[in-house]
Amino acid sequence: MPIQATSTRRYPVPVIQFYGEGSGSVLFRRYLIWGLVMSICNMLFTSTFRTSLVVLYYRDAEVGGILFGPQEPGNSLLRHHTTKGAIPILSQSLAPGRAAHNPSKSSNDSTAPTAPTAPLTANRITVVISPFGSPISANDIYMTIISALSEAAVPLSTDPIEEPFTSRFGTFPCYLVTRPVMPPRRTPPIYEWRHLIQALPQAMEFMVGRGVFRESSMEIKVDGLTVGLATFFAQENLRGLRGK
Repeated sequence: MPIQATSTRRYPVPVIQFYGEGSGSVLFRRYLIWGLVMSICNMLFTSTFRTSLVVLYYRDAEVGGILFGPQEPGNSLLRHHTTKGAIPILSQSLAPGRAAHNPSKSSNDSTAPTAPTAPLTANRITVVISPFGSPISANDIYMTIISALSEAAVPLSTDPIEEPFTSRFGTFPCYLVTRPVMPPRRTPPIYEWRHLIQALPQAMEFMVGRGVFRESSMEIKVDGLTVGLATFFAQENLRGLRGK
């Protein structure tokens, strides 16, 4: 069970450490994303922001773990994993409210493919973000990104996004709408779910870094070529667009 750690240059604390069987596999990416999503939701809804170990289970079998905390001597995932107080998370309870995009590839399918795919960092993803409209609260943006990440983890990461996709968290008044560039690209790179997964954290870092939380458009590029477009809409404005 190799342990990996990640943080950002802008926000070096906390460091997120994680481990799991087959950490490069399609299924583990899903477990990791869903575990992060549920952990963040738990922190937000309970206002509990402290060093935490989250153990991930699927069908009563441990599949991995995540440690949120500062990078300091002795604060290792292995040490916490051998102590009491871990927060158990059942991965199957993290399935998005919407059905899987492709039921044959659902996370609850024990026959879901586990063959290695191209790593998420195989291509260089850049995002051009342009704020343009009504203000949206930071919390609404966060929860919309969390919702979109959880849903984007359902299909294979290298599956193409071929149709418009809309995500919203519960009744939060913010929507994310994304689609491939038109006309859709027929040769690589094409817009894939892994590109959206990589683009959304960049959007969050942009908004947090500049303190700008409002309707925004995103142009998602892979190796300099535009493959997809995405927009954060306030609820009232999306309704207006749908009514036209």
